[in-house]
Amino acid sequence: SAPAWDRQGAGACRSGRRSAPSSRRVPMLTRNCSRPRFRRRVLSARCTKTQRRRPSRSAADEREAPHGEDPEAHDDGDEEMQGAADAANVASGAAPSVRAQRVPGVVDGEAGVFFSRPPSPRPQRASGEATAAAASEVAPEAQQQEQEKPKRLVTLLPSVFQGRPPVMLFSYTVACGATQRPLERAVATGEDVPRLFYSHTDKVHEYNAVINILRQGGLYRVKVDCQRWSLLWSKHPSPETLHALRPLQRTNHFPGSWHLGHKDLMWRGIARMQKRYGKAFNITPQTFVLPNNMISWEAARLRQPSALWIWKPCSQSCGRGIKVLSSVMSPEDEQECSRKRGVVQKYVEKPLLLDGYKFDLRVYVVVLSYDPLKVYINDEGLVRLATEKYSASPDTLAFTNMHLTNYSVNKTSPLFVQPQDARCRMSREGASDAMRPTAGGGEAPRAFKWSFAELRQHLEQRGLDYDAMFAGIKDVVIKTLIALEGPLRLEWASALNQPSDGWAARGAAGCHRGSCFEMYGFDIIVDSAMRPWLLEVNICPSLSSGSPLDKRIKTKLVADSLTLVGIRPPASVWQPPRAGTKRKLDGITAEACAESKDVTPVAWTMSKRDLEQRAAILAACKTPQEAVAAFEQAEWELVIESHDEDMRRGGLERIYPTAGSAQYVPFWGEESYCNLVLRRWHEAGGAALFERGGSNGLLPKWLPRKVCFTST
Repeated sequence: SAPAWDRQGAGACRSGRRSAPSSRRVPMLTRNCSRPRFRRRVLSARCTKTQRRRPSRSAADEREAPHGEDPEAHDDGDEEMQGAADAANVASGAAPSVRAQRVPGVVDGEAGVFFSRPPSPRPQRASGEATAAAASEVAPEAQQQEQEKPKRLVTLLPSVFQGRPPVMLFSYTVACGATQRPLERAVATGEDVPRLFYSHTDKVHEYNAVINILRQGGLYRVKVDCQRWSLLWSKHPSPETLHALRPLQRTNHFPGSWHLGHKDLMWRGIARMQKRYGKAFNITPQTFVLPNNMISWEAARLRQPSALWIWKPCSQSCGRGIKVLSSVMSPEDEQECSRKRGVVQKYVEKPLLLDGYKFDLRVYVVVLSYDPLKVYINDEGLVRLATEKYSASPDTLAFTNMHLTNYSVNKTSPLFVQPQDARCRMSREGASDAMRPTAGGGEAPRAFKWSFAELRQHLEQRGLDYDAMFAGIKDVVIKTLIALEGPLRLEWASALNQPSDGWAARGAAGCHRGSCFEMYGFDIIVDSAMRPWLLEVNICPSLSSGSPLDKRIKTKLVADSLTLVGIRPPASVWQPPRAGTKRKLDGITAEACAESKDVTPVAWTMSKRDLEQRAAILAACKTPQEAVAAFEQAEWELVIESHDEDMRRGGLERIYPTAGSAQYVPFWGEESYCNLVLRRWHEAGGAALFERGGSNGLLPKWLPRKVCFTST
């Protein structure tokens, strides 16, 4: 048959809905077919060309939501930009500005900016005089609109120590609904400061939670080739990118973190630790990598004939390709598993249920570096429920909405209830349970996605210890990262062509072990004994704002993570342009900031041999206080950098290193110099030593003085 556009065009000409471009027609030709009613109209070349044309569309019509985003999530662009101006006004002590009227649908070249002007009409053909007259009328209006375009202001956060440069502060957007972080320490820049830039490549999904926070932070978007950016948001950096990274630039992935994201590679890392340390690393269900371990899996099924198993592809997400299997399999299923590459895990048959519904947890983790290992966990996350009540019967294995908790699987169920932000409901109704009564006398969830606060309230009402469960989750996260640190260290050194230097390898332009950071999504399931089990790690967790709950949690997560990372602007932003002139920022003076643009800790520039020598000296100290007393400049720089990060962590909690990190020392094999320094510091008292009168004589007199004691 003819193409769709041919049939549609021919029908339009026959019905008279569209005038034919020419009266000249080619006669109908009957195809050589046994059924003469099948005919095809062959239009002239001129008619065909006309019918192929498509009406032009405006830029607003062409705009689409990024992959994985709800289109409604883009409707808050005006509130995001107003939030940036209000945050800057709060930082400078001024009152929030009055919001200008904005017309949605008119979009700037960078997605998400809404102007205070209506869409431009489609241009019409006109004579030269008319065109010139129209241009003379429109030009002044366009210039005025350009002047009224809101200025992106950068907000800086001074260090809590005297003599250290500031970092960029990323406040929460108004539209996300999160309670704003304290801004007492924030300092607003002026409009005459140089522009700062970020680069977001098309290799990763473009989420509003990321773009709006970066724009509100005052950054402008450029292409990655520009090299003027302070932050690169992309996939894993290539060796060329790492070699070109300058000391102040940051990127959002470590090279080789697919060892965490690929289920087979993650299991191999954990399995190696299980062989060395036994039950201490029983943090994930029994797993087999197929088809390589097919024989071992068959033996396990014979030993456990009543067990259930769940098969997953190695590198898929969103519940794609997952199957729940019994130990007694059909020949077809067994043959299919022996051919496909994937992992099979023992099914947690007795999961903790929320009034009969199975659930898992999406825990957000931020890693600033692997040497030293700095791990922060977000105070909020997502509780994802299945939409059908759970049953362990083998007859229900095909019910994906019962056994799988993935949001992408359950959102298509007719029983699914889209989550709202329960924090607002709880503030109105007081202590309100997350369950609702049903017509049949039972209970069903108010929504099938909860926050951690709702989960805590639900468990405590039933006498279950949420804090003990979450402590177990922290332990699982730390052990997982320790298990995979070795492969990531090799990837880092190989990418920089220094395979024997490990994390001490540096790039040609100044890239160091602190140039990368990463946000992970740990998927955790809890059994009926309140023990958490690791299911998988997402190295590119979804930041889609498909509901008010998602928008609040994920936007806040991105803002806290970027502030924690500590993106330092060039000195031209916060230093006076030249001696004797008025300073640009009242809260940040040239005398109060380091003169050097590169404040990379000395320890990150030392050779591997020098680090090992210093580590041997500190390891020989009998007490933490003795080790801190032996600290030199390199050690104190690590301590100051770490404490500065803690003072701007927002809703993130540091879980490694802590005063109790000694329990993980045996798992390192040989503890690195940087990990040893921070562990000894926290064991000696940590942040309390910086408090007034709390140093006990351990702080040297030349150490920068702590001038601010308020965290944000």
